[in-house]
Amino acid sequence: MWPFKRKDAPKRSSIHADVSFDDEGTALVDVRGQTCPGYLLAINNAVEPLPAGTAVRLIISYPPCGDDVHAWCKEKGLTFGGIEPNEGLWHIHLKKPL
Repeated sequence: MWPFKRKDAPKRSSIHADVSFDDEGTALVDVRGQTCPGYLLAINNAVEPLPAGTAVRLIISYPPCGDDVHAWCKEKGLTFGGIEPNEGLWHIHLKKPL
């Protein structure tokens, strides 16, 4: 087991991201419990249909994905806003271009 994986992270049997929105309209994309390469495919599938200009907060339990998401943002033309720890998880902030 990967040493950074939280024991209480939801188990996923396939590539999937739960998407919800906070009160400010930020899309919350939850890929806890997923590792490479599934989490990046799940993030892509969740973010692609979002409207232009949408702020996104990725919720992850696999911290090495920060570098992959940063490279993916460059490839897709999204703004990478950084990664921050949050109660044993990590949040990655990004924004879709207008």
